[in-house]
Amino acid sequence: MDIETYITPERLEKDVEHLQDWMSKEPHMPKVDDKEWIITFLHHNKYSLEKTKKKLENYYAYRNKYPEVLKNRDPLGEFLSRSRKLFNLSLADRLTKDGERILFGSFNPDTTGFDIWEHMKYGFMIVDTFYLEHDRHQYCMSITDCRNLSYAFFLKALPGIKTGIDIFFTAYSDRLKAFHIINAPAGVEKVLNGFKSFLPAKIADRFFVHSSPKELLQVVDENVVCSDFGGKGPRLAEYDEYTVNLMKKHRQWYLGQDDVTTNEDLRRKTPSQIEELKGSFRKLEVD
Repeated sequence: MDIETYITPERLEKDVEHLQDWMSKEPHMPKVDDKEWIITFLHHNKYSLEKTKKKLENYYAYRNKYPEVLKNRDPLGEFLSRSRKLFNLSLADRLTKDGERILFGSFNPDTTGFDIWEHMKYGFMIVDTFYLEHDRHQYCMSITDCRNLSYAFFLKALPGIKTGIDIFFTAYSDRLKAFHIINAPAGVEKVLNGFKSFLPAKIADRFFVHSSPKELLQVVDENVVCSDFGGKGPRLAEYDEYTVNLMKKHRQWYLGQDDVTTNEDLRRKTPSQIEELKGSFRKLEVD
């Protein structure tokens, strides 16, 4: 039984108030007024207050740690059109019969101009769209068409893989169910295994390579899978348009987020940090 079955409206209201109160008392944290956004963030952290607090800390701190990925995110920017063309990511505009949200991926055979940092910016904007749309799906899964995946793509992505994994698993949250791969060319297993080596074991075990679209449709709702991938859903181009329009809808939010970060100068020092600071002063006095 899902944990939300046990979450009453009263409990949810209390948890949101607790999180807002906690953030208001932490001098380094920004203020968040959107209660529905907080509920969505809490949902994707399985309603754990402690996990949600840690993720909120990092969600805002990582904008300073990785500004090349998490700042300057204008949905009308040229980086977005470049990334969409070279490695398209598109959200399904409907949930599966089991309440899952599907993210579709499709590679362009031409890797010219592919920039992993721009692409990660694009990807995390999509995750932020989940939160902004208050999308409380049960699980998220991806289906990636790898017919055009090449070793050149992997080499261009390699410098940013660790950063992307750090951001997603430390600062963002979603209920990842599966990563489905279709139309995999010979040798893709080697590339995939290289990528999986960076992931936590429980996540790496959720990758599934399908020999045919027919095999995929045995485990995924065919009415949501795009027609390009063998399903009965809309064309991938329609899902792409839907995704881009969602980001454009929230353009003002993206433009206003660069300064919504933690202020590390105001962060309270931990006891160990205070002792370390005292030790530094003592050393200076001796010197």
